[in-house]
Amino acid sequence: MARITYQNRLENIINNPYCSARDKEFAGDLLTYYKRNRTLTAGRARCVRQMEERYSPEACEAIQSLRDQGESDPRIVSLKALKGRCEDSSWDQGFLESILDQLLGGRQLSAKQEEILDKIEERNSEEVLNERSRWTADWDLKPALREEFRVMMGYYRANAPYFSNIVTAYDIGESIEEPYIPSKHVFDKICRGKYALKVLNAHQAEPKYPVGSTVVVRASATKFPNTFKGKAAAVLSTTDPIVNASKGCKRYKILLMGSMRPASVDEKDIKIYRAPKS
Repeated sequence: MARITYQNRLENIINNPYCSARDKEFAGDLLTYYKRNRTLTAGRARCVRQMEERYSPEACEAIQSLRDQGESDPRIVSLKALKGRCEDSSWDQGFLESILDQLLGGRQLSAKQEEILDKIEERNSEEVLNERSRWTADWDLKPALREEFRVMMGYYRANAPYFSNIVTAYDIGESIEEPYIPSKHVFDKICRGKYALKVLNAHQAEPKYPVGSTVVVRASATKFPNTFKGKAAAVLSTTDPIVNASKGCKRYKILLMGSMRPASVDEKDIKIYRAPKS
């Protein structure tokens, strides 16, 4: 008869249909460790035994009984309804999935978990759901909101890793022509902070140097080589993505006379070109 190893025991746990997602992940980590080291530490071996007890035939039978009752259990029904009110792929939804697995696995919730549940209830009440619906309607009807978010996506794209997950979601939505719609909470975090308001005010301000103006890079512009300074340049655009939130951060695209490649500059780094007196 073949020897039963920790690999066999862990694979049995992972393949058990009653095993929770969290335990499957943990068992997978233990299996990886075992395959690499061909042994388990005393602490890891103890965890294997605990999971085997948790998913013994008797325990699995009890779990199934709980699941059968769960379809009519008021608490389970209530938590499933709350999960349905959460935004898709949100942290709240993931937490509720874990909580449901825990309850249906026969394990009680801790005081801390109960506290978090109360907060999730508040964040996903019927009133909040109505606010979300109104926000989605506003998003569709108010292009100014979409423009503000677009501008801030450009700012945070240039200032990674801040909000990089949201920038990625936005860029993917643009690439597949299924625009990303942020929640009001996300929009306020992105567009209503101190630095965001500076960026948006600069974006919306009238440009000091309209398209077609002739400008010159200031001598104090430290981000540009000396070969840029003092040369006349034509303003091609006044709406380049803003990349910092300092005074004079409105962004321009200019073309130096004699150059074939445009450059992006902050408003503070250029001034009107004055032709030398003959």
